[in-house]
Amino acid sequence: MSETAHAAGPGAAQGGVFASLQRTLATLVALAHTRLDLASAEIEEQAERLISLLMWGVAAVFVGSATLLLCALALVAAFWETHRVLIATTLAALALIAAAITIYGFISRARARPRLFDATLAELARDHERLTRQ
Repeated sequence: MSETAHAAGPGAAQGGVFASLQRTLATLVALAHTRLDLASAEIEEQAERLISLLMWGVAAVFVGSATLLLCALALVAAFWETHRVLIATTLAALALIAAAITIYGFISRARARPRLFDATLAELARDHERLTRQ
């Protein structure tokens, strides 16, 4: 009987080590899958944000330009007889100021974007910390 127990002992130990390695590998694959899924979600969010930003920028430029042009034409027509040069110059200066403000707003919003893969990198850092502690 001791021979049977002795023969089963090394096989059981190898099966235990192999099973442990298999579980560790499965955990690592699951971890990698989760992190890659998070990275792909972040890429999609950034693409949607960029498309939205571009659409709003184009719309703002179009609507703002049309509005400024129509207002300028209306004011120049209203003051055609008396102060057309003064009105045209004032409107040009106001348009320049408005353009500077909108360009500044666009640039500040474009710079305020979140860092790409920020959540993924944070999760990987936590994973690394947990694995090095053990």
